[in-house]
Amino acid sequence: MKITPFLIAVIAVLASPLSLQAAENPWYVGVNISSVDLDDIDSQSTSPVAGVTRNLNIGTDSETGFGIKIGKTVHSSAAGELDIELNYAQSDHDVEAIDFLGNPFTGDAAEGELEVESLLLRAAYKFSTGGVVKPYVGLGIGITDLSVDARYGGSIGSASQTTPPFATGSDNAFAIEARVGADWSVSDAISLFAEYSFADVSDIEFERLGGGPGGLAETTQESDFDFEAVTVGINFRF
Repeated sequence: MKITPFLIAVIAVLASPLSLQAAENPWYVGVNISSVDLDDIDSQSTSPVAGVTRNLNIGTDSETGFGIKIGKTVHSSAAGELDIELNYAQSDHDVEAIDFLGNPFTGDAAEGELEVESLLLRAAYKFSTGGVVKPYVGLGIGITDLSVDARYGGSIGSASQTTPPFATGSDNAFAIEARVGADWSVSDAISLFAEYSFADVSDIEFERLGGGPGGLAETTQESDFDFEAVTVGINFRF
């Protein structure tokens, strides 16, 4: 992932003196587990041989993902708190179905894996309720990396990049995320949280090698996709 400029920007934000009223424990780290539902990767390309648009749709299952974050409360008042954090998340998904030019491949006719990694700078505002539970809303921007290794039809049972047709490759692209959740303070140093998030990713590319009217042809498949996650985790403040 091309993250160096992004990380520099995040470090600058976290280190900046934005707080109007310092929180008692401004820094925190968190770990979480998620149920991630990745929407179908519906891609398009223009064949260099036939000069026509080729649609490839990859369907996956819902899987468990994991994440880790570091953050800072940059503003605290009687009304609520503003948190800024850097969050890394990862999940692996099995390919369940592939549709190429309207020809469906399911069950034993499709196989493979998709891996999704995200590194997001996020802001969340927690509303003070006078109790230990604080609901929050948040937005995030950053980078998502998609790695594709999918096979269908005659390539089933072979390694990728040996027997066509297959789709393979890795690319990263801009991502934007929205989320809602609630934080429950167990103590001054520990809190539990649960949230729902939706992320949209633009302009992911990967390669497909398969047959066509002019014989074997490699095409670059381009796609936008999104995914949803239901997440629970724990934060440690210091």
